Amino acid sequence: MHAHAHSSERGFTLIELMITVAIVAILAAVAYPSFTEQIARSRRSECRSGALATMQQQERYFGQYNTYVVASVAPAAAVVKNFSGDNATNSACYIASSACAGRTIAECVQVQANVLYKDPHKIDYFTVTSEGVRECSVNGAVVSSDAKCW
Repeated sequence: MHAHAHSSERGFTLIELMITVAIVAILAAVAYPSFTEQIARSRRSECRSGALATMQQQERYFGQYNTYVVASVAPAAAVVKNFSGDNATNSACYIASSACAGRTIAECVQVQANVLYKDPHKIDYFTVTSEGVRECSVNGAVVSSDAKCW
């Protein structure tokens, strides 16, 4: 009487479970690189936007005081923003402002967004100057092409 009750109960076979695991692994292997590239792309975009926002703040400061302001990553209460995101803790970049090479801070300012994450394209930082020059550092070499960085 009890022998017939157990024959109607069925579960998944080991082969069915292994096929399911294999399908999930294949889907994960296809989706993960795309996901990580999208995250890196959004962080690069955040860094560029942060650098441009800081440059806008610099231009407003220049309009009021007829000079730009030097801003490092150290001061918490900076005159211009020194990080790229909503707060310094979760930012993709820290931003520093300094005088352009061979110029004074009253003449020209360079804003540099230093990348805080491992970028698959090996971008170290983005720069923009008050004269409109945009560059980035890729694997330690400065690149002036907008197509590569901006």
